[in-house]
Amino acid sequence: DTKDLQVSTLQMICLLFFNSTTGPVDFGHIREALGLQEEICKRILHSLSCGKYKLLTKSPKSRSINTTDTFEFNAKFNCPFRKVRIPMASLEDSSGSKNLKQDRSIAIEAAAVRTMKARKVLTHQELVSEIITQLHFFHPNPKVIKRRIETLIEREYLERDPDNHNVYRYLA
Repeated sequence: DTKDLQVSTLQMICLLFFNSTTGPVDFGHIREALGLQEEICKRILHSLSCGKYKLLTKSPKSRSINTTDTFEFNAKFNCPFRKVRIPMASLEDSSGSKNLKQDRSIAIEAAAVRTMKARKVLTHQELVSEIITQLHFFHPNPKVIKRRIETLIEREYLERDPDNHNVYRYLA
């Protein structure tokens, strides 16, 4: 009974490694043989041994992967479906919040420049409220908006009015 496995390239490399082994293999040996960083190796082994479909058996049995665990091909693997999709946790998760902050900073700056390009001169409060109105898909913190305005001043997109420090002017 053949199965079609839908797995990532790294998961397939790990499964191919188990084609050439017999008996249990410890985490360190797998990581070394595959040449992967510890975190990536843990995610791959977790998806293959702790998910809905367990292509590998893990001992001791637990929901997390430790460097002391051993793994073995699951000869008793059974699934009623011909196609088996084995998802893996994204490897880019750790940088997600950093990217989100950067994207939001860019969105705040873009809204500020758009507004100032159209209006030419605005007070700080008018500009902040206009940015918040434009960015209705998330609620930017006014302190973050102020910092982004400061960077736009440093980069010479805006300038403070020489007579009134609370007023910004757009620089073309």
